[in-house]
Amino acid sequence: MTKQDDYDRYMRRRTENPDDDEEVTPRSIYDPDPVEEEDLWFLPQPPEDVAPGEMPWPVAAREAGLDGRTWQAAEAAQYRGLVAAAEAVTRYGERLRHAAPGVSERLALMTVSALLRAEGIWLGPDQIALYRAFRLGSDDMARDLSRADWAVRRLLAGPLPQDDMRAFLGRVSVSEPHRDDDRPTGPELDLAGQDWAGGLHETCHLLTRAAQGFASWRRLALTPYDQMLEPSVAALLLGAGDEAPHLPMAEGHRFDRHQVAQGSDAATARLATFLNAIEAGALRAAMELDRLSAWRNRAIELTGGLSGRTPPLLIAALLRYPVLSAELAAETIGCSRPSARRNLALFHEMGLIREVTGQERYRFWSALL
Repeated sequence: MTKQDDYDRYMRRRTENPDDDEEVTPRSIYDPDPVEEEDLWFLPQPPEDVAPGEMPWPVAAREAGLDGRTWQAAEAAQYRGLVAAAEAVTRYGERLRHAAPGVSERLALMTVSALLRAEGIWLGPDQIALYRAFRLGSDDMARDLSRADWAVRRLLAGPLPQDDMRAFLGRVSVSEPHRDDDRPTGPELDLAGQDWAGGLHETCHLLTRAAQGFASWRRLALTPYDQMLEPSVAALLLGAGDEAPHLPMAEGHRFDRHQVAQGSDAATARLATFLNAIEAGALRAAMELDRLSAWRNRAIELTGGLSGRTPPLLIAALLRYPVLSAELAAETIGCSRPSARRNLALFHEMGLIREVTGQERYRFWSALL
């Protein structure tokens, strides 16, 4: 049928039925020729037993929940990695017990920075420390800095997620709106937290339970799936036990990059990835504690002839924060800003610290490890 035939048919219909309300227009010269339905051989036929609420497209099957016996089998398969990770955590805990007070906050800042980088958010420990002290930060990073502040507070002082999930996440007020509407709140969060805590297998090692807790957290959708900070913090607190306030995390590692090898299962792959990340983080933190201890001994020796209470307090502040300004030093130590600047200049002359900005004003200092 040609375009002229379509036009003639249209004009004939308009002449025979002038009162027809149905709007009929001739096909454009650019319209393709109609194709019969039986000619659409490349389209899949719709199934006959489709429920009204199902998606019209294929949906990938979700991974089934991993029960306690599955994690027990995974622990048995990964016992060498479990021993290596537990040994590294023990060494880290022993060094932390003999470290100077306040060093755990420095490690918490480094850990939170590494966790945020797993989400693609580049916040250094110095930026998080300045936000915690003075709420300094750009407006576009305010939400990420607030999340980082929450994570550092949880790593240092709890509460633990298995004790009170609502207090751990800070979702105390049900009426308060949240940016993520799909997050559970109120009684729904309480039930989800009870399911999460009740699903942890008590007979497994603490590190295995931490890996299970990370996987269960994401399966229960306690937080959006693309956010790694909250489930990672919960796992680091759960796996620490009595060895340390929290487990450390090294940059370049994350808990969800597991690949299921042939002949293994998902729990084994998850546990192997988790143990590798924990071992790397504990070794990195232990080396950092050794460097800080050596610097502390050298700083005490070089500043032994200085009078006043500011030098020893400044040493403790430099151990606590990765970078330090005169304002932050004065706030932490409780001295005046001129006194803090004067002592920072003395430390710089002794070769104990270095200036990291290269500026004449608003300078920041870091311990020369």
